[in-house]
Amino acid sequence: MKKISSYLLALLTVTVCGLLSSCSDYEPKGYPEVPAMATASDLQASVTGRTVTLTWQLPAQPGITGVRVSCDNGAPTLLPADATSCSLKGQAMDRQLVYTVKVEYDGKYVSEGVSVIASVPYVASKMAYLMTAPTIADLPDDDEQAAATWFAAQENAIFIQPSEISSLDPDIVSVIWIEIDRMGLPFGWQNLPHEVSSDQTIAALREYSANGGSIYLANMATQLTLPLGFVPEGMEPTLFGNGAGGTGTDVWTINPHLGWDFRDGADQGYYDRTTHAIFKGLVMEDPNGYGYNSLPLIGPGQREDHNCMWDCNIYGKGNQPDVIKNFEVTTNSMVLATWGHVRDHCVAGLVDFFAAGDHGRCVANGFAAYEWNQNSGVNPYQHNVEQLTLNILHYLQ
Repeated sequence: MKKISSYLLALLTVTVCGLLSSCSDYEPKGYPEVPAMATASDLQASVTGRTVTLTWQLPAQPGITGVRVSCDNGAPTLLPADATSCSLKGQAMDRQLVYTVKVEYDGKYVSEGVSVIASVPYVASKMAYLMTAPTIADLPDDDEQAAATWFAAQENAIFIQPSEISSLDPDIVSVIWIEIDRMGLPFGWQNLPHEVSSDQTIAALREYSANGGSIYLANMATQLTLPLGFVPEGMEPTLFGNGAGGTGTDVWTINPHLGWDFRDGADQGYYDRTTHAIFKGLVMEDPNGYGYNSLPLIGPGQREDHNCMWDCNIYGKGNQPDVIKNFEVTTNSMVLATWGHVRDHCVAGLVDFFAAGDHGRCVANGFAAYEWNQNSGVNPYQHNVEQLTLNILHYLQ
């Protein structure tokens, strides 16, 4: 290959520089200078339970279009341009966390971050009993008094008044138990005690649930599944009793074998719920000779007629194989037990409602067999009542 002569090389250099007007004056086009971006200032962090609240000052520089907040360099949360605070719930416990705030300009430029370190101490989750009276002794029914007295002796148990619900952090108080069991109380959730059925309480419970809190509804309180949004309109419990009941010689049990008569896989299904977490450590028996084991809850003697539960036959099968499956699909739930003597799909007395977009989890227990104080003497199956309750509360925590 022949070398390019010095004359041709000089000519090429002059030509190229001429095309660019001036080699020394050339500047690339299409890359505007990034403006100087002021940062946030005075970033502070405070900790309440597992919620970290950040506050900061925005710069006076124009063009702010948003604020970005991140924890440990994770994906940022985008806030409005005028935001000067942010509360982050459910933060990791027992470790140092680095929170960073950056200011966004013109929808594309982001300032340097300012950071602060916060530590969330370990906090054991608590369970709450919603009081409808100032003290346990003031509760108007012996069963409610017995339930509250037992609850007071449990670990991480607290009592709350309705006015306190709106201030609860579900990460700290993760489940609320509402127990209503009163002789002569009329049917309908609006007839429940004002302390649990008022507009203010319902709104506070809905917000608590929407933020991830769990709710245990027992006995007549299962009717709250309607205003709290766990069941749609028209699917509230309708099997209801509020009478004195009577004396019997059998054992009242609840049956987690749904559709026992359909075990051969006929046109309806058989559902064995005995492995659900709420039955852990409980011994199934057959004290009445039904031919299958169920869970005894109250022995012979005086028993109150206080059922408050669902008759699934009312809602039909829909597009499902049976009425139980239709109830579960419609309400986003799992039916866990029916009356002890029932072998088909009729009754839903213990139901696990799963979390959805607008509410957290809920267990509803409407069995009359779930009685906290047997009036004719000591209930030989009281330990099952207590263990079932503890299992439900721990399951919902």
